[in-house]
Amino acid sequence: MMTTEEMVMYDQVVEMGIATADEINLVYNCGSWMNWKDCLNAILYARTGYRSIAQMLEEEDEEEL
Repeated sequence: MMTTEEMVMYDQVVEMGIATADEINLVYNCGSWMNWKDCLNAILYARTGYRSIAQMLEEEDEEEL
């Protein structure tokens, strides 16, 4: 079961176009040793090079300055 934090992160990854819900679920099901947070962070890193959503948003904010 996902925590509230993981649900929010899941939604952010989908809304930002980083991965689809189907892609996230596939990675989670293939990596049965992973929890949701590790799964989402692994997808984020593979697709963007960022280690967390917070890091990605922080970098985007700095670029806007």
